[in-house]
Amino acid sequence: MTSAVPVGPRPVSRLDPVVLTPPVPWEFASFVDGTEDAGHARTDGVQPVGRPGKVGVLDLTLGMDAASSAQKTGVTSRYVKAPMQFTRPLYIDPADPGEAFVYVRSSGGGLAQNDRIRQRVTFGDGARATVTTPAGTPVHRMNAGLATQWITLTVGEDAVCEYLPGQNILFAGARLLQVTEVDLASSATLLAADVILTGRLARGERDLFDVLGQCWRVERGGRPLLSDTLCVVGAGQGRSEMLLSRWPVWGTVLIVPPAGSAGASVRELLASVRELLVERCADIALEGLTAAASTMVNDAGITVRVAGEDPVAVRVVVDAVHDHARQALLGRPAVDLRRM
Repeated sequence: MTSAVPVGPRPVSRLDPVVLTPPVPWEFASFVDGTEDAGHARTDGVQPVGRPGKVGVLDLTLGMDAASSAQKTGVTSRYVKAPMQFTRPLYIDPADPGEAFVYVRSSGGGLAQNDRIRQRVTFGDGARATVTTPAGTPVHRMNAGLATQWITLTVGEDAVCEYLPGQNILFAGARLLQVTEVDLASSATLLAADVILTGRLARGERDLFDVLGQCWRVERGGRPLLSDTLCVVGAGQGRSEMLLSRWPVWGTVLIVPPAGSAGASVRELLASVRELLVERCADIALEGLTAAASTMVNDAGITVRVAGEDPVAVRVVVDAVHDHARQALLGRPAVDLRRM
């Protein structure tokens, strides 16, 4: 007599492509490649989800170095799956020698069809760190499926998270879903910024991507402060007058101080940010810039959007807002991440 084998859900692998794929908006359903299993072979040369090199994982924990008299932040645990990589922490801010600067990179040369990139970065209590990339990320043409990049930032008490990746560049035919989630403790601080280009502008290419999804979610204590989702489906046109309008370059800045600074302090900071935006956009008005800033739920933080024709001009304004917020919240200017 043989005993019955229990039947149930298959064990969840740390590298299971389904687990590494963020929730896909219904607008993207037609772009999802059904071959979510590495065992499915294709005859068109397209590598399915889960094949070697198609799944990248970075699971990183940053914490205080108890043995350091300088109160340095260091790496306390890590799990990395190629093509993801990261540098050892650098300490390049003369105003705060203990803040860690970590450069996350991929050996894959950008995002291709059916790539699944999963990043989790945990900031322990009191940790201070900037997470960035060495350069921009090209999103290549895709003949099947789509690429996803899912980032989760968990920020502990009295911790400071600065998340400043390089720009995403959408090639013609690109398909990208990017989700960035942030979970903040009560006394945590968040400064985040990114820029996206809707084409290779130097060669006259713009708005020729197939699909773009960009989602920002910020929570504190389980309560949402920001839920912002952009979905543009263009089947090679990639333009919506209600969403991206005529602007090919979009920058986003998120500023969230500790919960104790919500309310009047955030409104005061918002007023100064708006003055800065008016000043900077007027300085480079010939570049065709527009910008706006508003508060999050219960005046808990600030969201800034900058749109323009020139990526350099948009980046100048985004960096100026980040520098302004950094001085207001941390008491020190921003660090040039590309020149040290």
